[in-house]
Amino acid sequence: MKSWLAWLPLSLTLVSVGPAAAEIGAVTLIEGSARVLRGATWYKMVPGTRLEEADILDLSERAQVQIEFAAGSIANLVGTAVLYLAPGKGKGAPIPLVLPTGWLKAVAKPPGLQVRTASFAVVAMDAIVVLRAMKTTADFFVESGDVKLVEIAASGADGQARDVTRGEYVTRSATGAITTVGRAPKVFVDAMPRHFIDPVYVLAAKLKSPPVLSVDHEITYAEAEPWLAGRDRAVFERRFTSRLRDPAFRSAVMPNAARYPTWDRILNPQKYEPKDDSRKSDSKKAPAK
Repeated sequence: MKSWLAWLPLSLTLVSVGPAAAEIGAVTLIEGSARVLRGATWYKMVPGTRLEEADILDLSERAQVQIEFAAGSIANLVGTAVLYLAPGKGKGAPIPLVLPTGWLKAVAKPPGLQVRTASFAVVAMDAIVVLRAMKTTADFFVESGDVKLVEIAASGADGQARDVTRGEYVTRSATGAITTVGRAPKVFVDAMPRHFIDPVYVLAAKLKSPPVLSVDHEITYAEAEPWLAGRDRAVFERRFTSRLRDPAFRSAVMPNAARYPTWDRILNPQKYEPKDDSRKSDSKKAPAK
């Protein structure tokens, strides 16, 4: 097993990722290279890392990360992959996960998991599901239990929901057509990470105290832009506002400033400066005689 050991800390310091938000789970296994974005800062991810709502995980090719949630569900993620732990909708609601790319094996326990891809969302309350998300397509197989498939409209809004049962395989092509068949095709099984064939084991009992995490770097505009262009763009504009203090980030934003109206006051402060009317008012005064 490989872990990340060679990251250069920002300002040559070690930073503990503090409990600014409620912890919802922990990383119990890491193989290969992985990192976590909290706020606008990338941290090295190591076994034992406690995860919070709004964290974004980024895995390199063939890296593996296992997340065990406090409520009992497990998500095993394989890269190249990105996973966003979206803010929850309240007690008793499924934990929302956004999977733009990557392989994910989800073992859902009540209150369950809701995994959203660009193609559809899968809601699993007590089931095991294997998902694969790509830029324009996605597919999944229900290993056990039953799940809900929620179609996603071109606008990003949730559409029709339908049941998918144990053993069924669902795919959505780049054209938007959704197909369901009674078993996973060979091409899907052959491409699937080999360890997804085996049961997912609970590893949380082996965790020790939370690790001290080192900072890698603040998010760049190139890294932030996909989130700023997505369905939650307003959320991420607020989240990354602090980065506008960085000249390199600000310079990269300026050619696209019109996309971010909430940043206009910061990017173009001259537009909001009070007008100097003193000269105009003085010209109207009659000269003293």
